[in-house]
Amino acid sequence: MAIVRLKTIRLFIVALSGLTLLAGCGTQPAAASPTPVKTDVVKLQAFKGDLSLTGVIDAQEKSNLSAQLPGTVVTVNAKEGAFVKKGEFILSLDKKDLLNQLEQAQAGLANNQALAEQARINYENTEADFTRLEALYQSGAIPKQQLEQITAKRDIAKSQYEAARGAGIDSANAAINAINLNLAKMAIKSPIDGVLVTCNVSVGDNVAPGIPIVTVVSTNQLVLTGNMAESNINSIKIGDPVEVSANSVPSRTFDGKISYISPISIPTGQFFPIKVAVDNTEGILKAGMTATAKIPIQSSNALVIPNSALLHRDDKDYVIVVKEGKTVRTVVRIGLKNETSTIVLQGLQTGDRIVITGAEQLADGVEVM
Repeated sequence: MAIVRLKTIRLFIVALSGLTLLAGCGTQPAAASPTPVKTDVVKLQAFKGDLSLTGVIDAQEKSNLSAQLPGTVVTVNAKEGAFVKKGEFILSLDKKDLLNQLEQAQAGLANNQALAEQARINYENTEADFTRLEALYQSGAIPKQQLEQITAKRDIAKSQYEAARGAGIDSANAAINAINLNLAKMAIKSPIDGVLVTCNVSVGDNVAPGIPIVTVVSTNQLVLTGNMAESNINSIKIGDPVEVSANSVPSRTFDGKISYISPISIPTGQFFPIKVAVDNTEGILKAGMTATAKIPIQSSNALVIPNSALLHRDDKDYVIVVKEGKTVRTVVRIGLKNETSTIVLQGLQTGDRIVITGAEQLADGVEVM
């Protein structure tokens, strides 16, 4: 009986050892499976989006007016804030001295004209005497000496008449024209349609040439000035339509168009000055307002990726490219962006396979499927 029990115990130990070995085999780690991800192939396609340009609105036309001659203000015809038309005079300077000069010049002209008239009469008389005596000489009635005397007298009279009607009158007319030009300069007129925004003088003030005393700005056309990033500068051109909105004028937009694109960047580089002409016929916008221009952009052949594929870290943009079944973090340079897509300017090429969902969870070298 003891022998039977001993065999039973040994069989139990052997069985238990077999179970232990089986249990040990079941706990060894299984091989890792590839991570499932959603990918897409990069290709050229159409793209629509908007560029944004923020800046300050200013007058497109601004004229700082100054006197061309020294003088005393005798009339101020418009007040600050008034609308003035092109050619309308704003203020005038004292013309008294110039009018006196004009009177003297006109008197000098009249005197020269009288002298010229007298010289003309004298010349015509001597010409008549010459004709009469020449006929007598031809008939032998007078000697040659007498003909020579009248010929010389006639030539002198002719010379005096030509001198009197030439330089003297021309000089007098030139003086009168110069004075009239100066008289016109005594009235300061607006060169544009606009609003008189500053007038720094009053009646009785003395003004000097070249010092701005009046400023007129055009309000019908304004200009929005801002800077465009170099990555987008070649996506726009002069004449492109623009929709402008101002922070201080909510729920309103204004028509505009790109009027200037600088050929050189600002001193710090990477940004180019842009100007947008803005229609302001209603006079709602004011110079100095902050505004934003929305510029619609279309491209029929751009390298476009979905926004879900784009990642940003450490001031860099990148995507996860799948190469030979493994992930490769790739830095890209991006361009225009809309609600769903982004144009890639550098870092990818057509045919690249990229992760479009779940990319933020992946590191380099992860096997995916």
